[in-house]
Amino acid sequence: MAEQSEFSKLSKKMLINIAEMLIDKDFPVGNPYKDYQFNEYYEILSQIGKVYSIYAVDEDVQFFSKFLEINDELLSEIMGPDGNKSLINKIVLPVAKTYDVHYDTWGSCTYEDYLSQKFDAYDKNWVGDSVKNQIAYGNFNTYDGKSRRNTEYSNFEESDFEITGVYDVVDSNTIKESILDRLVLENTSEVVSSLDKQTLLKLKRIIESRLRSL
Repeated sequence: MAEQSEFSKLSKKMLINIAEMLIDKDFPVGNPYKDYQFNEYYEILSQIGKVYSIYAVDEDVQFFSKFLEINDELLSEIMGPDGNKSLINKIVLPVAKTYDVHYDTWGSCTYEDYLSQKFDAYDKNWVGDSVKNQIAYGNFNTYDGKSRRNTEYSNFEESDFEITGVYDVVDSNTIKESILDRLVLENTSEVVSSLDKQTLLKLKRIIESRLRSL
């Protein structure tokens, strides 16, 4: 589960007070990265965090950017001339989630590959010269060889990278519970179809009792 902002532990009233200070300093509502001034926003929040004994981190900037975005209308009414404080409990706290980021990198490097190929010759001492000769005429390809051990890389310099996708991370426990629920429903359906009326009525009372306790 994703780590949540330390600021999320403060009361909603405190968060609104902080939000008001941030709005006065033109803190971003929504994506804090789009105008390339993230470090400035971090410094602003970092100074405010000291008042609450919170050492701000980058994710805290995201927290308040999202907080301002999803509560935009409510904050306008709460901070407006009439100051409708009854809306404070309706404030929604943003929740961080874990995502799987897919990306590709590329660049240049020095590498050493360890390969082998079967090769026919009439004399072992001629093999090396014969291979070089066939390479010169395009009749032998080094990349066709079978790897003898892992390739070794050095002097790697990354030129750039590209994010190719961002996906929700699905909790394996959730998947297991979903499958279990489906199996229970399927098996229960088969069992129920074989019960007589009296047994079904007893089962109905048990289910209704359980539902009332939820």
